[in-house]
Amino acid sequence: AVCVENTGLCPRYTARVIKGVKIGPSPAWLRDTLEKVGIRSISNVVDVTNYVMLETGQPLHAFDYHLIAKGADGKPTIIVRRAAAGEKFKTLDNQERTLTNEMLLIADAQKGIALAGVMGGVNTEINDQTVDVLIESAYFAPVNIRRTSKALGLRSESSYRFERGADVGICDWASRRAAQLILQTAGGELAEGVVNVYPQPAVPKEIALR
Repeated sequence: AVCVENTGLCPRYTARVIKGVKIGPSPAWLRDTLEKVGIRSISNVVDVTNYVMLETGQPLHAFDYHLIAKGADGKPTIIVRRAAAGEKFKTLDNQERTLTNEMLLIADAQKGIALAGVMGGVNTEINDQTVDVLIESAYFAPVNIRRTSKALGLRSESSYRFERGADVGICDWASRRAAQLILQTAGGELAEGVVNVYPQPAVPKEIALR
């Protein structure tokens, strides 16, 4: 389940699940591509999210599905909300951050699991024991990401793109592309369907060219 409490800061959030993956080293073509642009290879699933970000301009994040706490209905639940003032959160670089209520947090029913658009958390990161993966592909308001990144002194490939304005229309396509490459490099089975919270879809504009 996905609940977006602040659609102004997160106008679109998509999530899909891949079950039964095998975490391991990436194939040579994927590792080499990332290393050529200065991104360190981590594992097949994480490398795919970085590759698709380079390919499409859309940052993605992969969570270990079973580390996401369940809500009252028994389903693992993603909640997109403002952080509480003074809330503590440990990012993937192992630094504990103190957040303000201006910052957007991806949380579950019990805790924060990612700093929206900036960096994931150590408590749900992909690891050697990961079997099921949740792929996040979302759009975050550029000004908010820029303020959060600056306030925490935390820059990432993800924040660099979001604070300049990503493409709200490509979220689902990028998520499907990542799923395709994860199946190719880590195996597993794609769960049917997608959660696509997009209450006010952007109206496509038609532009006439000579």
